[in-house]
Amino acid sequence: MPRSTARSWSTARTLSDLGNLTAQWLEGDLATLAGGAYRGGPDEETGPLVPVLAALNRAGHVTFQSQPGSDGPAFDGRRWTQRAAVMCLTDTAGLQLLTRTARAHGLLLAVHRTVRRGPVRDILATTWDGEAITSFGGKIPKSYIRLTYRGCHREAVRAAVDAHQVTLVDQVWGRDTVLWPALTEALTLTR
Repeated sequence: MPRSTARSWSTARTLSDLGNLTAQWLEGDLATLAGGAYRGGPDEETGPLVPVLAALNRAGHVTFQSQPGSDGPAFDGRRWTQRAAVMCLTDTAGLQLLTRTARAHGLLLAVHRTVRRGPVRDILATTWDGEAITSFGGKIPKSYIRLTYRGCHREAVRAAVDAHQVTLVDQVWGRDTVLWPALTEALTLTR
């Protein structure tokens, strides 16, 4: 990891700081995520989502995982389907906002804390030729959060460990026109 990027991550003290740095990485202004992960920016499929993901991060919801909705051929010609999904670390106010957004737009919702698993375990989000490939919404253990944010100040790591883990997933496979506008609307209403 470049020294200037490592220095930026080491200055983070809060969840909001982690969100601002994640937004900078999404927009290409930081070389890597915390701990040196994802050198070179987000995956190509994430490109169209960068504005809403950066806004989520700047609003204090640290995005941990996301994908667009899609339905089409994979590299081998078999059918690849995804549900639009995002997983965030957030505070109590963020939990309330994201829960209201999920309910208002008919989105699937999973909520956990590192100390307590919520009622929803995993939400299938990607299939390849009909076989389950990726799930969102599982509880992230403390050890994984600590590993993800290694190099950050211990206060920032503690904030990430203590955060609510909130996942929103579109119910409709391949659709990419509900989750992202719903999040944009929610963020606009809270300004």
